[in-house]
Amino acid sequence: MPYKHGHPVVDGSFFFRAASWMTFYFIAFPIAMLINFMRYSTSYKHRWRLRGVRRAITVSNHTTFLDPVKITGLAIPRLVYQTLLEATVEFPFLGTLVRLLGGVPIPRGKTGYRKITESCPVLFKYRRYLHFYPEGECYIYSQEIREFKPGAFRLAAELDLPVVPLVTVFSEGLFRPWSFWGRSVPKETLVVLEPVYPRQYVRRDGKGECTPESVREFAGAVRKKMQAEIDRRRGSSAFYRGRMERIRGVND
Repeated sequence: MPYKHGHPVVDGSFFFRAASWMTFYFIAFPIAMLINFMRYSTSYKHRWRLRGVRRAITVSNHTTFLDPVKITGLAIPRLVYQTLLEATVEFPFLGTLVRLLGGVPIPRGKTGYRKITESCPVLFKYRRYLHFYPEGECYIYSQEIREFKPGAFRLAAELDLPVVPLVTVFSEGLFRPWSFWGRSVPKETLVVLEPVYPRQYVRRDGKGECTPESVREFAGAVRKKMQAEIDRRRGSSAFYRGRMERIRGVND
């Protein structure tokens, strides 16, 4: 059934989950992973850091339209829920497909965060990871991580879950970009960093609620760790193209 504003952000029914599993494994995943690998020669580093992490919020820099594909490939054979704009899943057919593939809409308005929080018991009942792109925008092939929005980190603190940072690092290949033998798109590596626990940063007020300042400190610390990994691996900005334009009905 098509999603509409006000509906539950995740459908935990058996039939929807069965349809999701079949759509993912038999149709979308093989095709999408092949396209992503052929385009970016995607490789993964330190997958072992996910071992033993039973539940987590994962975050990454948002650098290509195919980011959800490589994030999904990281956790295989397990599945990942990934957050996205509500407008995307409201779009006919495409919206239903995105939800079947694990898309979780962030509802518009002041109640959006509360609805995501209320859905977490169902989300984490069926999948281990809930993924966020805390920059809030896709910056194509960027290696400079913008300031993070605090929602994912506040959620991790309230649920007492670790945040696992995932970093996309770009390289140019053996030859100068756009030369005769050079690449016109970068090669990408997705690096899994050590889990970061909210108790290291987040403080609570007299009512037991997370203080906004400490949540922002938490988000800033994770962003700095991710940027340091890009810098350490000498991520290339040679391919940077700016912010991805909004596509009506898809990411607007």
